[in-house]
Amino acid sequence: MIKILEFDRNIYMFKRKDVWFSDHPFDVKGYDSVVFYSCKNNVDAEGFRRSETATLTMDLTQDLDTIWRDVFHSHCKKSINRAKKAGVKIKINEDYEKFVEVNRSFRKQKGLPDDFIDVDFLRSHGTLFVAEYEGDIIVGTHFLEDEGHIRSLIGASKRFEVDKKTARLISETDKLIDWEAMNYAKEKGINEFDFGGFYIGEEKNTDMENINSVKSGYGGKLTKKYNYEKNYSRIYDLSKKLYELKIKL
Repeated sequence: MIKILEFDRNIYMFKRKDVWFSDHPFDVKGYDSVVFYSCKNNVDAEGFRRSETATLTMDLTQDLDTIWRDVFHSHCKKSINRAKKAGVKIKINEDYEKFVEVNRSFRKQKGLPDDFIDVDFLRSHGTLFVAEYEGDIIVGTHFLEDEGHIRSLIGASKRFEVDKKTARLISETDKLIDWEAMNYAKEKGINEFDFGGFYIGEEKNTDMENINSVKSGYGGKLTKKYNYEKNYSRIYDLSKKLYELKIKL
């Protein structure tokens, strides 16, 4: 039996439990809120708000040589090879502090809200891949994993802070990180690689559509997943709604 991945999040004065890769949601005690991410099953659960999401997944029961040869698009493979040739070094579970700085700067320049991610969270949950180029951390991805899944959770880079040539290298290196993460997952016997979402909204979103285009280059399978949320605290529920309204303004 595969053990689900769950952890506590302290958001200001509130305590939230996050659960990943469960088949379905269930109630918890002692929390202001619980959120289930990337559930397999579409169910009706009392008190839970359900949202359908999509993502691209790669079946890692396949041989890696087969994935490289038959699944990856040619431009994706060329990007990975260029990053290797440039001398980029991929590091696993190192430079947590530097990645946190890169992530905060990246989110600020994109106009994104705080994700409340710190070094303790990165160390305690999942695996961090960062890329070093000429002594500098230029891009990284933090992955969540359990016995059967590995999923891209946080990606950040210095692409807004560098020249066009280095920005292109960062884009290529991002693909190299995913490839190295697939190799890592394969060695651990993990069967599914999740690229971390795929935009299926009806409204036009150029930024998200560009990200979709990049992810499609891996040749993964479009897969439906379901998120569930239940707020036990009325104060938390109201605070969350006000926070979301503030972001939209």
